Amino acid sequence: MYWSGHKGLKNLIYLVLIVVPLFSFGLTNHGLWSADEPRVAEIGREMALTGNWAVPMLNQRPFLEEPPLYYATLALTFKALGVSDRVARIPSAIFAFATVLVLFFTVNFLFGPQIALFSGIILATTGEYFRVAHTVIVDSALTFFIACAMSLFIVGYLSDSNRKKLLCYILLYISCTFAFYTKGFIGIVIPGLGILSFLVADKNIKEIIKMRLWLGILIFLVLTLPWFITLWQQGGKEHLDVFLLHNHLQRFLPGKFSGTISGEASGHHHPFYYYLIEFPVGFLPWSLLLVPVFIHAFSRSDKSETPPEKGRLLAKCWFFAGIVFLSAASTKRTLYLMPIFAPMALLTSLYVESMLYRLADKIEKTFLWAFTAIFAVIGISAVPVYSSIQGIYPWIRGTNLFPSTVLLSLLIVPSSVLAMWFLWSKNFGKYWVTTIIPIVVGMVFTAVAVAPVVDIHKSFVPFCHELMAIVPSSEPLYAYSADETLRGAVPFYTGRYLTEICGPGNLEKTIETKGQVFIITRDKKRKAETELLSTGKLSIIFQQKMGGERTLTLLGKNSHTVQSDIHLAKDN
Repeated sequence: MYWSGHKGLKNLIYLVLIVVPLFSFGLTNHGLWSADEPRVAEIGREMALTGNWAVPMLNQRPFLEEPPLYYATLALTFKALGVSDRVARIPSAIFAFATVLVLFFTVNFLFGPQIALFSGIILATTGEYFRVAHTVIVDSALTFFIACAMSLFIVGYLSDSNRKKLLCYILLYISCTFAFYTKGFIGIVIPGLGILSFLVADKNIKEIIKMRLWLGILIFLVLTLPWFITLWQQGGKEHLDVFLLHNHLQRFLPGKFSGTISGEASGHHHPFYYYLIEFPVGFLPWSLLLVPVFIHAFSRSDKSETPPEKGRLLAKCWFFAGIVFLSAASTKRTLYLMPIFAPMALLTSLYVESMLYRLADKIEKTFLWAFTAIFAVIGISAVPVYSSIQGIYPWIRGTNLFPSTVLLSLLIVPSSVLAMWFLWSKNFGKYWVTTIIPIVVGMVFTAVAVAPVVDIHKSFVPFCHELMAIVPSSEPLYAYSADETLRGAVPFYTGRYLTEICGPGNLEKTIETKGQVFIITRDKKRKAETELLSTGKLSIIFQQKMGGERTLTLLGKNSHTVQSDIHLAKDN
């Protein structure tokens, strides 16, 4: 319930000055990377090209893993700025930044501008959150709408005005519906479980009556029925089955059952304890403080009726309800944790703020010293690590990575040492400020200096340029055992769709009935390549190694072998 006028505005400006550059650097200096970006970007391109805003299409085939909201946002971006991998990440960056702002205003409402500033910075500098802000992926939008829903709930819940309460709950239902339009029912389940567990913990389950759930159902139906009807019109029962059964129920069921609905597994199956490891990884570097953060969060009573205590309780319920639900699902990725980073950022900021007004105990000091020392170690070891890597990969010497690495060390080491000094002298205010410096510097270094170097081995651009130069525009492009990444990358960069070949029988038929044939594979351990060469009628035209295991290969019939081997020579 605070704004504090001048201080609130000042802290908002500080947050914007930190986060906008942080999310802007590195958006345009590399191509689309697998596995998600080529697929998502191509769906946006096809939506902009066809004007079919209801059914996402990948390589001219319906792609119904998610509803169309994020793809429509991407399509509008392409229409406004042109189709390019240079602009494809703009929607994700905007959604990520908007979520930081939502968290700031929500925490400012509950706790005041100082904790709001801490929360925004912590969320923006969380490793996985930073990565997604620089990735063409729908989860940035999902996180934004879920954050809006939770914010609207707590504002409405704490309001004494029935009119304001009703307005907040109506907007909450609209936000949940938009979250559904982004990634399906998970956009309703996560905020729903978080709110329900909060009401149970707060012993106020009667608030459900005031929330008028019937109104939420009505809003959802009014906003989504037109889309479901359009799905039915364009694909009948098959479209609805793919979206509702395969991409929702099947993905939630345990692995042994998940392949029985549609006949194919949905992938990313992991045991229930998967997130016990992956959450700390995704929440780095702040996960190094999770133990004192949890101790601080649960050492405080939530029985107070004040807004700060309600906010703390909501953050805990939001986080734990979310991680339990995500752990129960069959398919798991670190990426899926995005919607619960915000409440953990708030709990972390509450711990950070508490350190400004009290002395740390021995356990806390151990974690704080380790937290700071790690950055110093990274800064000191950066140049030696670079020297070791360039010994293994000599091609790195031709990049600008060495000067950037030296600059990284010169910035991180002094700031880390200074932070240690402030920790030793118990000046926790200056300690936290100087601790932020190596985190931000490290992220900017990764986005600006490391990404272009990694792009040498992850970009589809060289392969697609070579492809367009060799294969006449009049000849069809075939793909053998194509995955979603290949279906996205080649059409996005060439503007040419792939004719997919599935299975040896179709392969033999295509080779026998066509004169000149060009077939592309994106192969792991070159299994598909071996299968194609075993026909004795195809030869490799050129290849490009993609990372450690995968290879992009163009094969042709009745053609001379060119064997360009893009990047393979550099790897050796």
